[in-house]
Amino acid sequence: MRVSPIVNSFSSGELSPRLMGRTDSDKYTSGAEVMENFLPLPHGGALRRGGTKHIAEVKTSTQEQRLIPFEFSIDQTYDLEIGNQYIRFYTESSGEYGQVQSGGSAYEITSPWLESEVDGIQYAQNADVMWLVHPNHPPQRLIRNNHTSWSLAAEVYGFTALNEVNHDDTKTLAFTHANKQDQNLTANWPLFEASMVGQDMLVDVLHGEATGEVIHVKIISITSSTVAFVSIEGTIDVPSVVATAHWQAPAYTATNGYPAAIVFYEQRLWYAGTNAKPQSMWGSETGVYNNFETGANANQALFYTIASDRVNRIKWLAATTVMMAGTTGGEFRISGGGESAITPTNVDVRRQTSHGSRRGRPVYVGNEVFFIQRSNTKVRNLSYKWESDAFASDDMTFLAEHITAGGVNHIAFSQIPDNLLLGIRDDGQLLTMVYEPSQDIVGWSRHVTDGKYIDVSVTSREGSDRWAFIIERVINGVTKRYIEMYEDDHFLDCHARYQGAATTSITGLDFLEGKTVTILADGAVHPHKVVSGGAISLNYASTDVLVGLEYVSKLTPTRYGANVGDGTSMGRQKRWSEIFVQLSNSAVPKINGVRPPVRGVDTTYGTAEPLTSEDVNVRNLGYNRDGTVEIEHELPLPCHIVAIFGTLGVGK
Repeated sequence: MRVSPIVNSFSSGELSPRLMGRTDSDKYTSGAEVMENFLPLPHGGALRRGGTKHIAEVKTSTQEQRLIPFEFSIDQTYDLEIGNQYIRFYTESSGEYGQVQSGGSAYEITSPWLESEVDGIQYAQNADVMWLVHPNHPPQRLIRNNHTSWSLAAEVYGFTALNEVNHDDTKTLAFTHANKQDQNLTANWPLFEASMVGQDMLVDVLHGEATGEVIHVKIISITSSTVAFVSIEGTIDVPSVVATAHWQAPAYTATNGYPAAIVFYEQRLWYAGTNAKPQSMWGSETGVYNNFETGANANQALFYTIASDRVNRIKWLAATTVMMAGTTGGEFRISGGGESAITPTNVDVRRQTSHGSRRGRPVYVGNEVFFIQRSNTKVRNLSYKWESDAFASDDMTFLAEHITAGGVNHIAFSQIPDNLLLGIRDDGQLLTMVYEPSQDIVGWSRHVTDGKYIDVSVTSREGSDRWAFIIERVINGVTKRYIEMYEDDHFLDCHARYQGAATTSITGLDFLEGKTVTILADGAVHPHKVVSGGAISLNYASTDVLVGLEYVSKLTPTRYGANVGDGTSMGRQKRWSEIFVQLSNSAVPKINGVRPPVRGVDTTYGTAEPLTSEDVNVRNLGYNRDGTVEIEHELPLPCHIVAIFGTLGVGK
């Protein structure tokens, strides 16, 4: 029996092997068994991913780094390379993306984070200022003045964030003198430590009195673990030197730990998740991001601890129509109740889901929040459902649970030209997910390179969003880590481009030393060369040369499994008498190992490869039980598959 199947959508991406028998599902017919180095398009086709341009080597390739986006405006965006106690900067200037330099070398500033800590940094930004937090260090404030003028320093508080009032009557504090501004404050147990210097405390020396009993002090120095030298703030004198058990100490210290999560919401800066208070949140005074003096007024700072059946450390905070907190045991909605803004007297915290989160900053996709589940093997969303008046979470890897096998770490989101979630798998593969909820489209694909993807940063700009990567490669036997930028119109990885007078000598390729490279010379595919001494010699002079690492794009649609009269075609011998591949402005790929001819015998050597928007075909491909169609494309040229169809013979 002959049938004429067509595959005109790959928008469901690479599907789980568990779904390979679900021929009754629309997702099956629009999915693929393999989608590697192709991007599923929401419109249905499959597009070969672009390549990456080599920018620079990281400061120390043997250490860990992190890429964080810094966006002042759509015209002023940066990627921050954060490594062992340093930050370097990358941006676009005069149309070229590159490393910010000063005096001919990389511009950098010092930071407190060690190599082992950079993975745990979270951040929030307001205009030219970014706040960065890590549980081992005081919150840091990063300020940009211009390309080569940045400053990073620990936050200076107008009023320190405090823990709740002490409830242990055995732990007391006492002033040394009455009516003296600068004096010692003595504890009857080891309370004080060096990290408290410059912070605030409140001491209630006349507990139960209506007024005048709470003394605000600033810690000037630490004499010992039981004695601090303090300055009394304001005009209140110390009315009593009797020891008191009613006091509030700084929340952020070396012993307590520092915030692990941060977000801006309703004109407040929110911190959360110290080691000592893993379920607690601190919200600043409205519009004053360094003032955490609590009170009953609507604009004053506030402190709140989430009550739950077990200790659920806050891993991240996110701001949507309400504030969301992801913890190890569940996801919570924080609001002022109804349509009210959050104030110190109306905090309303409600559990929404119970999936649990890993550490890591979530990403915003429209009005949804995406996060990595506690297991590290699922990516979930949080979206509001009007019918239940609550937030619900979907497993975005349900159709492709294998895609995150082994774990996924940092995720990012790009919305132009298409909605794409990007993530780095622990084995170094790049994962992408096209997402168009209005069209019920979720489609994953995998991307491999000669090396490992380590991290990704996405920043907005005119036109397509910019993707920057840290990629680890082995160069001439040595492990290197490079900053590379995605380019959707070039199709070689870690590439460099020469444009100038016609030449056969291409130099400046030290970053590819010893590698066999693929070359596009004046638009034509050139024979491979091996980089030696940082250079290659072309077979003919060219004026526009792209040199980089080859990658292969692979697409295998799901097998044809429809009924053919007396039952399913699955398991029967099949033979494609002809396969057509519909292309759009594309080079011709291999179809089941065969590349249809696209050049004539009179084509001049070195002529640019032709692109086509036609249907190309191969014939008489032999029998097998699967009737599989395999598309491969390794040329440094675009490939856009619109549809696959043909004539398939199915045995009885």
